[in-house]
Amino acid sequence: MQKGEHLNTEDFIDNAAEKVTPEDEHRVLHDVNAKVKKLDHSNNSTIKELLQHVKLAFSMLKDKQYDLSWKSKTLLIAGLLYFILPSDLTPDFIPFVGYIDDAAVIAAIFKRLAHEVKSYETFLKKQ
Repeated sequence: MQKGEHLNTEDFIDNAAEKVTPEDEHRVLHDVNAKVKKLDHSNNSTIKELLQHVKLAFSMLKDKQYDLSWKSKTLLIAGLLYFILPSDLTPDFIPFVGYIDDAAVIAAIFKRLAHEVKSYETFLKKQ
């Protein structure tokens, strides 16, 4: 990347996914539920949609019976890690606005993994 260039959302996500470590996965698996509980009471439609995606992504990661590709797994971990970190592009302590960037990152990952998400939802229905 050259000076003055900005990462688009997909490049940002790819860069984050390439750097995912086992410690990141552990942190996500340990911390996501607390963050979800903190926001679960919200009536805001953007936050509700964000939480639906977060819960599904978390379920995909935890499900040992579902064969999730490594690339998909790292993308989900990167997105969930972004979600749980309080000081990202727009800090979460700013009411509502603080979650817009989280929602954008998670939505971009879900768009990218649409086939995988659909496959997982079909897998869940068969169980």
